[in-house]
Amino acid sequence: MERRKILEHVTNQKQVERQILALVKTYNVLYKRQIYAFFAVDGKEKFVGKALHTLLKEHLIYINEVTKTVSQHEDAYQLREKGTLKAFWVLLSLMEQKKIERHFLAEKEEYPIRIVFVGNAEIYDILYISEAEIQLVNQLFSRQKLDGCGHVVIVENPEEIPQIEIPNVIGFCTVQEEEGGVEYYRRE
Repeated sequence: MERRKILEHVTNQKQVERQILALVKTYNVLYKRQIYAFFAVDGKEKFVGKALHTLLKEHLIYINEVTKTVSQHEDAYQLREKGTLKAFWVLLSLMEQKKIERHFLAEKEEYPIRIVFVGNAEIYDILYISEAEIQLVNQLFSRQKLDGCGHVVIVENPEEIPQIEIPNVIGFCTVQEEEGGVEYYRRE
């Protein structure tokens, strides 16, 4: 019985290591807190510390202790994308509420979409719109017709919500980038 538990523990550990590596490859830069929160959804956060240590020791990831971020290499922090970091916090918040089957980073051509995910066999995306981008994004969405994809829109300030004219928005939110606090809003 004891051997079985040890084997299960090692299997979970290796699984978490592989998943962390995949997350870092997919999203480039994540806060350590985001990685712990990702695994907390499945109750596997206890494996994260050792997995990070192992991946760091094998030079498969880089951990910046000042910014508390994890990336593939030391220079990646300069390439981080604020909208993607915020969108990942929203993804984590949604994972606590519903089953998310798949998620991935949107292509650059899909701007301002940051993350696309599938939940309950439906496709959703998470957009980040800075105050300076509102008019541009409104024009982009007025020209393109998306096929029923539900949008979660991150804004810097809830007062910006009435200015956004995007179809199929299922909700708006603000995000505290480093702490991960997500606050949701609906259009009134």
